[in-house]
Amino acid sequence: MNTDNLKAARKKSGKTQKEVAEGIGIGQGTYKNYETGAREPNGETLVAIANYFDVSTDYLLGRPDAKEPADPIDKLMTVDEMEKDLLREWLSLDEASRKSFLDVLRKIVAADQKRQTAASKRAAYLLHRLSRHKVSAGLGYNLDDDDNWQEAEVVETAAVHQADFAVEVDGDSMEPDYLNGDILLVQSTPTIEVGEVGVFTLNGDGYVKELGEGELLSRNPEYDPIPIHESDSLQCWGRVIGKTELV
Repeated sequence: MNTDNLKAARKKSGKTQKEVAEGIGIGQGTYKNYETGAREPNGETLVAIANYFDVSTDYLLGRPDAKEPADPIDKLMTVDEMEKDLLREWLSLDEASRKSFLDVLRKIVAADQKRQTAASKRAAYLLHRLSRHKVSAGLGYNLDDDDNWQEAEVVETAAVHQADFAVEVDGDSMEPDYLNGDILLVQSTPTIEVGEVGVFTLNGDGYVKELGEGELLSRNPEYDPIPIHESDSLQCWGRVIGKTELV
């Protein structure tokens, strides 16, 4: 028996010594002796081991022309390479490590389910003026158009009762304060103070930005300020007073 090949076949199968021993009907100690070379299996047991790992007896005996066992993970055509690597890592863990990992995973899933349950119990509010336009750099829109509004149920907050309308964020230029998909709550006003966040149209392009001194500012440092020139057409639609999310 080639002990290296026997160990390799077991590790590729993802089985523990105990699982293999139970699978072929022998004691765990007996199987362990096969891997250490302390004992040699008889012909019947050798065949049973080969069948269990789906390898040839020639491979277990270490004959040079024997083929290595196929990796069953490579047969999973719907799994990408990263997932295959993760599966191989998982199969290399011992039984105790797998149990610890599963315990952590169950806690993460339970916490997420608890969060989702809590979210579903939050009070919903029917928002009557949610713009059909999303706000981000480079998208023109006209908030005076009555056809571009819709109703939507959102999570109720104090700010929703003070807002005149709402718009959805499209993009990451205002992260970390306002994320892609956030529903911004806006009070209508033609002007805002420097340092406040507003919804603007600049030369036909729509933005949600912080008003700076002669420029529109992003909260995300990856984005450069947008200068405002005297010849530019700038319209402020309102001041952002908060955010919510769709129910």
